[in-house]
Amino acid sequence: MHHSKLFLTLIFVLIIQSSFGQLALKYPGYEDKSFRSMRYGLFKPLNYDPAKSYPLIIYLHGSRDTVSRDLYWYQESVQREHPCFVLTPKCENPDQGWGNTWSAKHAEATATTLALADSLVKRYNINTNRLYLYGISMGGFGVFSILQKEQGKFAAAYAICGGSDVRAASQLTGTPLWIFHGAIDDVVPVHLSRDVYREIVRLGGNKVRYTEYPGVKHNSWENVSKEGSLSEWLFTHEKGKPGSPATTVKDFSAGTQKKAVTLNWKPGGTVWYYRLFRDSDPIAELDGATSTFTDPNPSAGIHTYSITAVNFHFRESTPVRSQSIRIGE
Repeated sequence: MHHSKLFLTLIFVLIIQSSFGQLALKYPGYEDKSFRSMRYGLFKPLNYDPAKSYPLIIYLHGSRDTVSRDLYWYQESVQREHPCFVLTPKCENPDQGWGNTWSAKHAEATATTLALADSLVKRYNINTNRLYLYGISMGGFGVFSILQKEQGKFAAAYAICGGSDVRAASQLTGTPLWIFHGAIDDVVPVHLSRDVYREIVRLGGNKVRYTEYPGVKHNSWENVSKEGSLSEWLFTHEKGKPGSPATTVKDFSAGTQKKAVTLNWKPGGTVWYYRLFRDSDPIAELDGATSTFTDPNPSAGIHTYSITAVNFHFRESTPVRSQSIRIGE
């Protein structure tokens, strides 16, 4: 039994070392290091210029997922458009994790990570108005926890299949936040994201968006990876800079085809997403690149549709309404 455990430990160490080496070979700016006995990965922008200021992204991994991953942010195409530092700390104590909003203090790994981030700011030309944070599962709980305890530190953040105490909502209204969760998550109950989002909105928070994926379990990070506007939304935020004004929607029209209603429109500027309403009831949220939508089977009667456009700074346009549409019996 002893030899078996030793063998498995050696295999685990070899896997970690191999992943480290592969990332360093693939990305010259990547290094694995240690800070106060905590392992971490650091990606430095290609052709880093100390005379220029760069954003920093901090990624909090899920429980026991301490292998260094090949992240989207490292890719050359991303770095060309958004050169940035990426910090990936490793939490070796999954029982404590990255902390949560039910606790008054930071978890040990989180306190170490924040101290590490502060040390990087002193070493490199990192723009402290452009610090970004995201996490998955255990890391999603950590995102809520850090935003609660470090109000005003981060320019924007997003949390994937994590959760928060609803009583922390009043402390989560200041940072632009995008929350993601699978509707049938079988590990972290969806209400832990859904309820705190609703409470933030109820309290007047206007810098939050919630995306729930129907039929998706705990692996909602796979859906998030397909959110085409995510990186642009993240990087557009900078503390101290006013957001752009709301965008208008042009030429909004509604037409019938059998029992369906087809809606068409044109954007009037940069749009993050659209909100569509039937008789004032929300029916869809659509990506900003969309310009048409079909309401497949509205009830019989007279309906009026409306649309608003939301930009990357959460500014929502005034609703534009269609002509009334009659659906036959």
